[in-house]
Amino acid sequence: MLGYLILLLTFLLLFGVSFYFAFREWLRPQDDAPIPVDVEYVRVENYFGDSFRAKMQLWLETSRPVALGVPLQSPIQGVLEKSNGERILLLNPGRYGGGGEHQTLLCCDGNLELERGSVFAREIYARGDVETGEGVQLQALASDGDVALGPDTQVARWVDAAGSILLRRGTVAHARVSSQTVIQLEAGAAAQSLYAPLVHTAGYRPVESYSAPAPRAEDSGTLTDAGEAALANLPTPVARLAADTVLVRGDLALQPGTRIASHLIVRGTLRTGADCAFFGDVKAERLELGPGNAVSGNLVSGSALRLGTGCRVARAVVAETDIVLSSGVRVGQPGALAVVSAGGEIRLEPDVAVWGKIAAGTKVTAV
Repeated sequence: MLGYLILLLTFLLLFGVSFYFAFREWLRPQDDAPIPVDVEYVRVENYFGDSFRAKMQLWLETSRPVALGVPLQSPIQGVLEKSNGERILLLNPGRYGGGGEHQTLLCCDGNLELERGSVFAREIYARGDVETGEGVQLQALASDGDVALGPDTQVARWVDAAGSILLRRGTVAHARVSSQTVIQLEAGAAAQSLYAPLVHTAGYRPVESYSAPAPRAEDSGTLTDAGEAALANLPTPVARLAADTVLVRGDLALQPGTRIASHLIVRGTLRTGADCAFFGDVKAERLELGPGNAVSGNLVSGSALRLGTGCRVARAVVAETDIVLSSGVRVGQPGALAVVSAGGEIRLEPDVAVWGKIAAGTKVTAV
């Protein structure tokens, strides 16, 4: 009998302990304040760069100077120590880097050149332009000027610049690259996401009068003659879901020059010939657009998506898996930014221009 009583008391003790912390928090809340969430994290493409600049300014104002007791070598201007003991190296404009791994935060008062093969384990902020030699390894970089990353540079996190950014051959940024003006990728450069008013690959030449395809008011909600003929002769069922939307239940192959003004949904693969025009949105299980196609709406693929040479798209290009943008492709236009987004990889051939954002589940690569 005594043994059963001991077991019962042990059970009640363990049961009570499991609820002790819950009752204590209920009676005297210690963590009843909401968790702060900075919504700008998802709204502002250069959030990391702006946030780091603000933190660096605060550290510069609150950190104390450190006397090293030895002469400082150029371009080192001084050393600050934060309240947690972490140090910030202050640099004059010039050349810095060299052997070994650099473990301190860097703040440069002007243009900065990072020596070939240098390894930087902490963030860098420069109030001028930044250029790296070949094979430099960076943690993160914020610049108030232009940035040119040398061949085979590795960036573990992000790069942000108020000016232009150039990713040279073999450079890889493993997270976000953002610029307030333009980003250029040489062949072999890669990143996970890129944002700028203009992102382009080598070979791009701006055309002052360029504009993306626009919907035509006279064709709104209709099919042109060529489009009607192409859909009428299909072996698969075709249905009009709304006045401005057509559904094709199966694969669809369009002849060169076909023009379709309605929104088009294809439950299969959509393949097009050269110079086709779509004045609405296009959605398919798989999309393969031929050369010179023009789309004034959005392109959405349930798997892979490929845009042929010289295609123009006014709005978003989205795919569940991979995207290939062939030479001469244009997405968006100045003043009307667009998005290219893929769940897998995005491959950019030479002379591709995107006004806005390019984001991939794995990587964006210039080939």
